[in-house]
Amino acid sequence: MTLLEQPATAPPCAGSLAAALLVAGRPAAVLVLAVDGPADTAVLHSALRRESRAEDWVGTDGADVVLVLTVLPADLDAVADRLLAVAERVSGRPAAGGLTVAALDRTPGELLDRARVGLQVAWVCGGGRVVRHP
Repeated sequence: MTLLEQPATAPPCAGSLAAALLVAGRPAAVLVLAVDGPADTAVLHSALRRESRAEDWVGTDGADVVLVLTVLPADLDAVADRLLAVAERVSGRPAAGGLTVAALDRTPGELLDRARVGLQVAWVCGGGRVVRHP
């Protein structure tokens, strides 16, 4: 059973990035992962849910998988790289990621936009990496 299947601990409106950030209540970051070419988003979502921690939130936005990671800043890059490797292994295709750290002065939309900018830079650099956007 995953976090999202447990009604007592599931974020309200589990599809909402804003709700996930609110529930996190700890240092959080937004990670957007995308696979090069067609991929089964549901399979990718499930694999990333299994590989993430119970307090992390995993959702989809079109063909991209969006994660709200509640990890310490020192561990953030290692966790993002591990999840990227999982996405590549599960899909069998190159993947890239964009990452941004949550801040109180940024809306969920701004955080998602910043993570997507990091994703675009990662693809321009050839994929296979996670790029952090400040």
